[in-house]
Amino acid sequence: MTAPEGACEFIDFELASVRQYGGRYIVMMVNSFTEQPFVTLPECYAGWMLRQHPGSGEVFEPRTVQQKLDVTADTQICLPVILDVAANQVIWTDLALRRDPTWANNVEGNQQGVLLMGQAMTSLVQPNLYELFTLHAAARGTSTTRERADLVFAPDGGITPFDSAVIRAEFL
Repeated sequence: MTAPEGACEFIDFELASVRQYGGRYIVMMVNSFTEQPFVTLPECYAGWMLRQHPGSGEVFEPRTVQQKLDVTADTQICLPVILDVAANQVIWTDLALRRDPTWANNVEGNQQGVLLMGQAMTSLVQPNLYELFTLHAAARGTSTTRERADLVFAPDGGITPFDSAVIRAEFL
């Protein structure tokens, strides 16, 4: 299948209905059905929109996109997010799956693996930044004053919560 002018695929679901039938999570899975790695595509996005009435047949309207994700992994399958419909939260997973003979390029063939990864991602306990930095301070020695510190974790200087690349590279 080719789409020289681009292509979109939509799945409508009503959150209240998912909850009513006991559903908790919705896993977003993006497949490259042409088996091209996402990184080789000139444009590849995933995301979600909100509609007043799911299944209404409304056409794609860019203004209704709530979150757009660039899909640029050097893979053919990815799981960017899990929607927790009970907590009304989005769990950022950013999982890029390598092609493997035990994985089919469809939902049914990946069901068991997606279930296991979904369970791991939704039960993962991660420290918040305060806990993470407190652990690092304890491991490095004792707390001290800001002026005497070799490393400062603070929202007003030093390493801040917005230094995500530094935090991921040096502290996780």
